Amino acid sequence: MKHGQVTATITRASRESGAFAVRDLSRGGARLVGHLDVFEGERVMLAIDLEPPLQLGAEVVHVDRQRKVVEVAFRGVTGDALAHIDRTIADMLDSVRASAPPTVLIVHPTVDVSSALERDLARVGVAARVCATLAEIAGQLADPGIRFTGVVAAGSFGDALGPVLDSLEATRPELRRVILFGDQIEKIDHPAASRVDAVLRTPWRFKGLARALELPSQDVVTTYDQLVALQLPIVSKK
Repeated sequence: MKHGQVTATITRASRESGAFAVRDLSRGGARLVGHLDVFEGERVMLAIDLEPPLQLGAEVVHVDRQRKVVEVAFRGVTGDALAHIDRTIADMLDSVRASAPPTVLIVHPTVDVSSALERDLARVGVAARVCATLAEIAGQLADPGIRFTGVVAAGSFGDALGPVLDSLEATRPELRRVILFGDQIEKIDHPAASRVDAVLRTPWRFKGLARALELPSQDVVTTYDQLVALQLPIVSKK
C-alpha cells in the first residue's frame, strides 16, 4: 500500500484471477476497478494488499463492465479481519487528512461576508468550508477527509452561539474559535463566549484575521510589492 493506494486480487472458483485497484473499502465490502470478468452473485476469494495481506471470501454484488468496476460484499469475515480493515481505513483517513490543506469552517448567514472570508483565507493557502446555520456545524466537522483548523462564526447568532462554542471547546479543543461581529461587538450571554480565541468586527483587517486563526503572518498579503506580484487589484486611497 503506497500513498493510500490499495490493490487487490480476485480469484474465481476456476482459479482464474485478476488484479484490481481498491477505490472504496469498508467493513462490509469494497469497490474495485480491474479487468477480470466476473458475474453478479458469484462467490470469489479476495486478497487485499494490506500490511499484513488480508484474504477473505466475497460475493460479487454489482458489475459495471463499461467502467470496469466490481463491487463485492465480504462474507464470513472474522473479528480479526474486521479489526484489520478498521485499522486500514483509519490509516487511510489519517493519510488523506495529513495531505489536505488546512481548512476553516465559516458559519455565517450572509453570503457576501462568507465569500469575502473565503477569498482572504485562500490568499494564505487556507481552504474554507461554508455553512449558513449553527445546525450544520457538526455535520461539516464530521467529514473525515478535511483537516479543520478553526471555526469562524457570526456574532449575529447571538446567545444561540454559546452552547455551540461550549461544545466545540469540549469536543474539538484543537480548533481555533473566532466570533465575527458586524460593525458593533455585542454581548453573548454564555461563559464559552468569553473563552474564544479571538473576536473580530466587519470589516476585518487582513492581519487580524491571520492572527485570530494563527496563520503565518509572513504569508499575509499586505504590501504593495506583494499585491503587484500576485496581480491583485490595488485600491488607492483618495
